[in-house]
Amino acid sequence: MNRRALLLSGLIVALAGPALGQDRRRRLSERRRDDGDGEGVSDAPRVTVVYGPHPKQAFDVYDDAGAAGPVLVFVHGGGWSRGDKAMVHDLPDYARRHGLTLVSINYRLVPEVTAREQAQDLAAAIARVRQDRPGRPIVLLGHSAGAHLTALVGVDPRYLGEHGLTPSDLAGVVTLDSAAYDATLPRPAGPAGRYLERLYDDAFGDQRADLSPTLRVRSGVRYPPFLIFHVVSREDSATQSRGLAQALIAVGGRAETVAAPDDSHAEINGEFGQAGDAEGERAARFIASLR
Repeated sequence: MNRRALLLSGLIVALAGPALGQDRRRRLSERRRDDGDGEGVSDAPRVTVVYGPHPKQAFDVYDDAGAAGPVLVFVHGGGWSRGDKAMVHDLPDYARRHGLTLVSINYRLVPEVTAREQAQDLAAAIARVRQDRPGRPIVLLGHSAGAHLTALVGVDPRYLGEHGLTPSDLAGVVTLDSAAYDATLPRPAGPAGRYLERLYDDAFGDQRADLSPTLRVRSGVRYPPFLIFHVVSREDSATQSRGLAQALIAVGGRAETVAAPDDSHAEINGEFGQAGDAEGERAARFIASLR
């Protein structure tokens, strides 16, 4: 594991803080030792679809034979600079249980691009999914940096507009624990906050306001419903999640925040697709309500 990956993995534990018990800290330490491109990879059948010329501009479609329900488009996290579409954990099983088609997207990474180009990649992938599966509702699901990107594409019409689409063409957006909905806010004090600040500098540069979903919400735009999860141990994530929801509600949108009391930043993602997981089942009810 490279130094940047080690720092990012260590940040998960730092952000989780004292809310984690000894057993859960041990599990996270084990995950850090195994962290890398192989983390959370499923052996479920999948087909890779290319949506652009760059090697990262591709997505995987899992077990789509005969499916007719919503398409769940997953956007991985990784601090905008790492991660891979193969890191889906138990989402293929989750999708099958709930009658969904899972699509997991790759996008170009920092430092080759910024978060703006990553949002453009996501919009291009969505347009391709819609082209390939016309009439199927599309629900976005993102974790961490992926949650920021799904929210940005879900609120800022410029990205989908490049493909003749609007945010209202999405059936819904589900986000898992991001503290970047308003990147202009100060980071937490201490080493974790300083590391996040460096991540944000690399991803946003001097465009923090323009790439902050909360600050891009506008009246007169029809937005898809949002379900915004945050872990209890991260006050910055809780504050930013509430801020995004409030901005959407203020212009007539539908948004709900849900606290995950027993999860860390890593676990809310890794456990989401498991049968009986509270956050995953809450999201399944949300998606069912959109049909």
